[in-house]
Amino acid sequence: MIGPRSARVGLSLAASARIGFCLSACALIAEAAAAAPLHLPAVVRARLKNGLRVFVVATDRVPLVDFRLMARAGSVDDPPGKEGLASLTADLLNQGAGARDARQIAEQIAFVGGSLDAEADVERTMVTCEVLKKDFEVGLGLFRDVIVSPRFAAEEVERRRNEAVAEIVSRTNDPATVADVALGPFLLGQSRLAHPALGYRASVAALTRDDVAAFHARWMRPDNSWLAVVGDVEPRAVIAALERAFAVWQPGAGAPNLRYGPVPQVQGRRVEIVNKPEVNQAQVRIGCIGVPRNHPDRFPILVANTILSGGFTSRLTSEVRVRQGLTYEIQSDFDMDRDAGTYGIESSTRVEATRQLIDAALAQVQRLAAEGPTLQELRTAVQYLTGQYPLDLQAPDALAERLLDVEFFGLGANDLESFPDRVRAVSMVDVRRALKSYFCVSDLRIVVVADPAAVRSQLESLGPVEVTEPQ
Repeated sequence: MIGPRSARVGLSLAASARIGFCLSACALIAEAAAAAPLHLPAVVRARLKNGLRVFVVATDRVPLVDFRLMARAGSVDDPPGKEGLASLTADLLNQGAGARDARQIAEQIAFVGGSLDAEADVERTMVTCEVLKKDFEVGLGLFRDVIVSPRFAAEEVERRRNEAVAEIVSRTNDPATVADVALGPFLLGQSRLAHPALGYRASVAALTRDDVAAFHARWMRPDNSWLAVVGDVEPRAVIAALERAFAVWQPGAGAPNLRYGPVPQVQGRRVEIVNKPEVNQAQVRIGCIGVPRNHPDRFPILVANTILSGGFTSRLTSEVRVRQGLTYEIQSDFDMDRDAGTYGIESSTRVEATRQLIDAALAQVQRLAAEGPTLQELRTAVQYLTGQYPLDLQAPDALAERLLDVEFFGLGANDLESFPDRVRAVSMVDVRRALKSYFCVSDLRIVVVADPAAVRSQLESLGPVEVTEPQ
């Protein structure tokens, strides 16, 4: 919700906390899955001599191996004036490493039918590689090189930097992205969470190879990273192979600063209109301060948000889209980071109906908080979440991602196994408390991307209004 949440794609709610619009279509499948007990493969944990924490899961469901390294290094670690540095660094990891240039890396991973990618989001840099079981050594070699010894060739830095600047310029033509980018600093102020991971045009254009190399040296280190390997493997053999492969990767001097300051609560309502006079659909973002991922009310919030926004029969969709016909899509999201979070509603509508959409959305949140959901709504949300959960863990890459989430957000060693039971334990009292506590209707920041002349008079009674240009 708040800004593009990754270097490439807007990441809103984390994987286990965002429910899409298939609730009604998936209900029968989810109910059948929920009836069966959850059986997860055993996780073998190890710590390499260099400090790298490793998790290996053996599953022979498919003949694949997924490598996934997570470093605690994201856009929150961009130095002031160098916004976009984490993103650029991640983009360059597989553009030449070790003895291979960018073309050779691309050709070798393509030859074995695998994938090798890297990207940075708000708080993390992820490097992923997936290969067939028979190509384990090839995949591990490429994976290790892009993490440990990227070249950062001057010509590649220039090319990727220019591409990033061009992407930043082009995003001003997409009203939805303009709205996402604007809400970050409007809601979060000077917080290091506020700026888009991709950065700004001026900040990215000024980045140098030295900036990239220094960022990699400071943050991409074994004592600041976790590695998950999931697939058709033998765990002890994998750990031995990782020990050999990463022996040259050693911790740097000192310890990186791993935290950022608290995000202040907002008071009252304020409105920002981003000037896009050519649009005929106003983009609307409504945001407030939320909670971190490991919050004690994580599960009540998840269930409550599913009732509000988790499918075609959800409160927001059935009322604002279906009954009132104000939009094609509306959803509420919780972005839960490590030490902070945000909550918000996003949608779009006809320019002349902008205020009507905002009022209708907030009215549904307020009504649900005041009256609570029905018992059937609660049952359906719990049934969907517990049924969908095992399906979401089928693929090796999905399971590897969840394992790293547990470690990064400090969710507890048994979080994967206990997830269904903790969802089922959410009561009506819990849901009503969550709705009253975290689903804001009064202390808000509202961003509208439209022609100010067409919407300002609609919005002025919501609170102070300012007009800005797209960034």
